[in-house]
Order: sequence, then structure tokens, then C-alpha cells
Amino acid sequence: MDTHIWLDERGTRCPLPIIALNRVAMEHPAGTVIALISDDPAAKFDVPAWCRLKNATLLSESAPADGGGLVFTVQLNAARASS
Repeated sequence: MDTHIWLDERGTRCPLPIIALNRVAMEHPAGTVIALISDDPAAKFDVPAWCRLKNATLLSESAPADGGGLVFTVQLNAARASS
């Protein structure tokens, strides 16, 4: 599955990476794949929780090529919660 949108939120702290993810998700249709790069330790817990709340699918969690933080790959689903 190809990533459609890349968000590099390294250097920002909770809740900013999730706010950025939510903002982009609200602007795109179901099926969109978003990769969020974050070095915020809370993102490891916040991204999966956001996916559960928004009915999105966490496709993967991995280290980026440059080793800075984690890459969370998320697919937006059709029946997702708003706001």
C-alpha cells in the first residue's frame, strides 16, 4: 500500500503530532494512507489510541531510515469518527 501523505512531526510534543494527524485525516477520504514521523515518546501510545477512536487502521510502526523517532503508517477507514 502506497503512502499518500507524509507528516514529519519530529521536534513537536504531545499533543501536536496527534493534532497534525487529525487535521490531515479530516481533509482526506477513506483509503488515504498517512505516515506520521514522530520522536515524541508519547506517540507510541497516542497514535494507536487515536486509531481506535477514529476507526483508522494502524498499518505499521517502524524506525525511519535516518533513525530519528518512529514512523506510524495509518489508513483512514470509511466509517471514522469526526473531529
